[in-house]
Amino acid sequence: MSAPLLQLEQVSFEYKTAERSFVALRDINLSVSSGEFIAIIGPSGSGKSTLLNLLGLLAHPTSGTQSVFGKTLDILDEIQLAQLRNTSLGFVFQSFALVSRLTVLENILLPTTFLPEQNHSPGFWEAKAIALLGRFGLQDLAARFPNELSGGQKQRVALCRALILDPMMLLADEPTGALDSRSSKEVMSILKELNAEGRTIVVITHDPGVAQQAQRIVSLRDGHISSDESKAGSIGQKPSPQRAQSSTNSIKSEKHAAPSVQRFMGLLRTSVLLARRSLATNRTRSVLTGLGLFMGILSLIVIDGLGEIVENSFNKLFFTSSVRKAYIYYDEDRTGPHGHRNSSWAGLDAEAEFPKLAQMFERKGIVRPFLRSSTCQIKTESGGFRSRLVGVSDLEEFIEMDTPLSVGRLPGRQEFSAQSAVAILGSDTIDQLFAKADPRRRERNFPVGQRVVVDNCDTLATFTVIGVLKKRDTSFGNRDANDVLYVPNQSLLARMGPTVYRWFSVLPHPGVDTKNLATEISNFLSLRSGGRLTFASSVPADILERVRGFLRIVQTIVGFIGLLCLFVGGVGIMNMMLVTVAERTREIGVMKSLGANQGHIRSYILTEASLLCVIAGMVAVVCGLLVNNLFSLCVSLFVPMLKEFRWVFAPVGLIAGLFLSLLCGLGFGSLPASRAAKLDPAECLRSE
Repeated sequence: MSAPLLQLEQVSFEYKTAERSFVALRDINLSVSSGEFIAIIGPSGSGKSTLLNLLGLLAHPTSGTQSVFGKTLDILDEIQLAQLRNTSLGFVFQSFALVSRLTVLENILLPTTFLPEQNHSPGFWEAKAIALLGRFGLQDLAARFPNELSGGQKQRVALCRALILDPMMLLADEPTGALDSRSSKEVMSILKELNAEGRTIVVITHDPGVAQQAQRIVSLRDGHISSDESKAGSIGQKPSPQRAQSSTNSIKSEKHAAPSVQRFMGLLRTSVLLARRSLATNRTRSVLTGLGLFMGILSLIVIDGLGEIVENSFNKLFFTSSVRKAYIYYDEDRTGPHGHRNSSWAGLDAEAEFPKLAQMFERKGIVRPFLRSSTCQIKTESGGFRSRLVGVSDLEEFIEMDTPLSVGRLPGRQEFSAQSAVAILGSDTIDQLFAKADPRRRERNFPVGQRVVVDNCDTLATFTVIGVLKKRDTSFGNRDANDVLYVPNQSLLARMGPTVYRWFSVLPHPGVDTKNLATEISNFLSLRSGGRLTFASSVPADILERVRGFLRIVQTIVGFIGLLCLFVGGVGIMNMMLVTVAERTREIGVMKSLGANQGHIRSYILTEASLLCVIAGMVAVVCGLLVNNLFSLCVSLFVPMLKEFRWVFAPVGLIAGLFLSLLCGLGFGSLPASRAAKLDPAECLRSE
């Protein structure tokens, strides 16, 4: 007999629970040599399965010494034991222990995923698996799933899986217990054939007929070896040098095998495959579980997109050039010593003083005079109302209003300098100046060419209408912007008295803060007067910034609600994965028997949680993109001033959504993955 592969010396094993403890094996002395065919027999409860777990390195003795390939079990860590189970041991279970979500071929290839080093390509292992299927007459069943096979076929598939890595020893737990007599004979014939090839076979059975086909029979009773008999002439077969070297290398392998891209990709492929099949099998549960995460990611994507839409719409509607302006004016109420009113200041001379002011600040913004008449009587032949005239410095100032014409034209450049008596009407003035029954209103370019008379404001003048502005939003800025007449500054000055300016508008250049510039001009004018005069400023953009700040607060609150949804969804994912671990306890035990270590099991659970989260996140991103663009389309259709549809695509938000999905999968899947990785393989195999 050659040197023992496995040896137990005075080994005992005790099951411990919170309530009590139970000794399953006591003072076991057993050695297994290369090439033996051993049958371990005994009644139910005698300790057969516990002994198999010890021989299969799935459990550790409570006391005594166990050695494998000449090395004691105490010096081997969890990773090295997993490598030994993977490369040197093959397991065949009574219940077949096939993974229901994998095909026959995928089940057979499962042990190759856990190899510490991948020295062969996936094609090599697939070819070998197909050859094994052909050897056992299963070549036509490679693409089937376990539930499509008979009991005998399942057991032969389990044998193929146990042989794929050419192990030195096969451990079979009641291999014929769930089979009919014909299938039992086939399985035993295969085991004897494998033993004849030099493999060590250990069979756990309660069937004396099966035990009699072995070369050595070990009888257990009440946790003791009651007999250990070898048939006359039976000797252990000498294993091939290749198998012996493989086992020795497994023992000598480092605690942490060097990672390889091929090994990582193989593990990743299997992890994704198992995760995808699991989610598809429990489709309804997966959808309901991912719904919470979907809502969280969707809300964040929609909030980000709608925030962009609101920001763009807000800027389009309100942050026009005219709203960006600031207005500086002489503050009569605050001018004078001790707060006494002083209204003696006439203003800046339009010809000499004002151009110097405009030139001084031209690098920071455009300074213009702001002219408004007092309230006038404006009338035509068929109507009239009281309003003001507003002066406009140049054509660019009209363009800055960002309000197109509904009819007519803007003043020409010569009309600004020639004091031409032309006017542009605000949108709301037509109904007040011209009766609805006026037949002229049916003309195509009405009221272009019509004359309006201005009276009762220190002037009597007649202006010719050359255009009408479309309605402006007056939520911010001039509230009466739609009720006034716009005329060139020079025309207004020529008809209303002294050519001085007391109000000024300033349009800052891009990058210049409006409020700071307005304050700077106000202070300059005050210092210019030696501190005798006080100037104030009005900045409509300040109000807009307050509104924008309020919108940001609302957006932040809604975003926080989205994060809460995300957290609730993540908790749901964690709960489902904990249930999944409980449902797959036996499957986890099978994987550990095939060579999976804690890292492999952890990666499976994390991959499934991450895949579910990423799928939910991807669907949420797509739905969020659709919702945002649908909302943008509705805004462009129903808001008159925003007719242009703006495609909403925020790559940062989309990437962040997918990243958060993956982060939730890894974060909320870590607890179930950790629990699954720490499960005892022997206890897992005992669970139902």
